[in-house]
This record gives sequence, C-alpha cells and structure tokens, in this order.
Amino acid sequence: MRAIFFLFAFGVFSSGRAQLLDSIALFVKDPPRPVVRLDMKGSFVSNQNVRMMGVKLGLEHARRFQYGVGYSFLFSPVERDRYVYGFGTWPTRLRMGYLHAYVDYAFYQRGPWEVRIPVQLGVGSGSVVYDDVAGRKQKLFRSGMIIYEPCMTVQYRFLKYFGVGAGWGYRLVMRTNHSLDERLTAPIYTMGLRIFFADLYRDYEGQRE
Repeated sequence: MRAIFFLFAFGVFSSGRAQLLDSIALFVKDPPRPVVRLDMKGSFVSNQNVRMMGVKLGLEHARRFQYGVGYSFLFSPVERDRYVYGFGTWPTRLRMGYLHAYVDYAFYQRGPWEVRIPVQLGVGSGSVVYDDVAGRKQKLFRSGMIIYEPCMTVQYRFLKYFGVGAGWGYRLVMRTNHSLDERLTAPIYTMGLRIFFADLYRDYEGQRE
C-alpha cells in the first residue's frame, strides 16, 4: 500500500498538484469496491501509430481514488525487415508486455464532467522475433523494461449510464540491457465511449426489490 501511495504521489508532484494528497487521505476511509477495467491506449512505436491493450484489477474509494495492478501488451503488429545473421534481410516483428501498478485520482467532478490523473509504473520485457526457414520462432533482440506512464483524462457523462472521454499522457520506457532497435518512449492518448455497468446493475437490482 505504501508503494502505491508513493507511485501516486510521484505522479501528482510531477503535475504540480501535491495539495490533493490531503483529499485522498479522506477518500480512502470510504469502504472500497472492486474495479475491473479493460484498457486501450493509442501510442507510437518509432513513427508507427499503435494500440496498447490491457486489463486492470483494483479497488476504488468514494468513486474518486483507485489503485490496483494490471497487465498491458502491444496489440498492433509492428513489423519491419532487419538484418538477421545467416538470412540477410528478413521480416521481424516487435513483442512487448508488462505488469504494472496503477493509481487513478478524480481531482475534479462537477455535474457531468470529470477530470482524472491516472499514473502507472510497470516492469516487463520486449523482444524482436522472426520465423526461421522451418517456421520456428527465434529471438533477434530481447530486453527487460521499466515503464512509467502519467496521464490526464477528461470525461463527459450523459444519459446516466454513458460517458465519452479523451486523455493524453506520455510513456517513458527504460530498457535494462539490450536495444530493441525501436523508439518506445512516446506520447499516449485515449478516446472512446464508456458504459457504467455497475450503476446499470445497481439500478436494475433496485427495481427488482
């Protein structure tokens, strides 16, 4: 728990919003509820637009403060020809996945509007692979990674159970040993429609009673 608060504090301080930590201390006194989230982000690898897919499991207090763990991976294919010893120029593809801890704080809620600061810190690995002449998968490069992603998201809620939102941030990737011959540090962005299934289910159960 202390590590999660440190992670959030680092993201907040970097955004110039340290005063929000006093509010968080009040929110965490509220009983938590479980949260399961699918996570889709847009970003870039070198000059290619890509999608990152993930899932998050966590707890939320007072609908304002979330924390938990998740897993994210590169969803879009990133393929290019590289020199492979014994093969010459050969098709290769990038693979990337990482576990992360995350925190997410809604520092502004008024009417249908909500602004949040999600921050996540992860560890994982990436590799550049190719198929040899027998169809066996081989690794050309492999590296461990440390990934830090601070963001800000804005959401507008409508028709009670729906919301539209957008977000922007930055992915900082630190490789631990080998270059993957790709530029992984890049801006990230989100946009899309959200359905509040928990509220829908709660109202449905209330009508049945």
